[in-house]
Amino acid sequence: QLCNDAVRAAHLASELQIGEERFRRVVEAAPNAMIMVNQEGQITLANQQAEKTFGYPREELLGRPIEMLVPERVRSDHRGFRHDYFCDPQARPMGAGRELFGRRKDGSEVPVEIGLSPIHTSKGLLVLASIVDISERKLAELEAARQRHDLAHLSRVTALGELSSSLAHELTHPLT
Repeated sequence: QLCNDAVRAAHLASELQIGEERFRRVVEAAPNAMIMVNQEGQITLANQQAEKTFGYPREELLGRPIEMLVPERVRSDHRGFRHDYFCDPQARPMGAGRELFGRRKDGSEVPVEIGLSPIHTSKGLLVLASIVDISERKLAELEAARQRHDLAHLSRVTALGELSSSLAHELTHPLT
């Protein structure tokens, strides 16, 4: 019996390792920055896209507080938000209705969208954050707004030109 229990435990541990390896490969292949954080706010996992988005090598992220990736102006609020999330963990977007920014290694900010997913593990509850850099989208939105503004201005100028032409015609050819 003892031997069978040891074999089952070894088999279970092997399956767990295989599952964790598969999970790591999926996270690494994700097109978004993926960062896993424990309840203390320490980064336990980061993929290559996270390195590109934030400019840190993985080694500088692992074991460090997630707040290092939060802009200074909102950093103190973030700890409270993190605590609240762990009190009621559920898959959801972060910061609904607010613009979110991440802080890069060079101190610059990047506009982001973040989705949170709780992950229950043998090491406790973790949260997996899927982070999308929306810089390109923001630039496209600004360009579209500029073009709409230019078009509205052109439309007003055209209308003014037509009005002036009508007035000039009436002044040069008064009604008889």
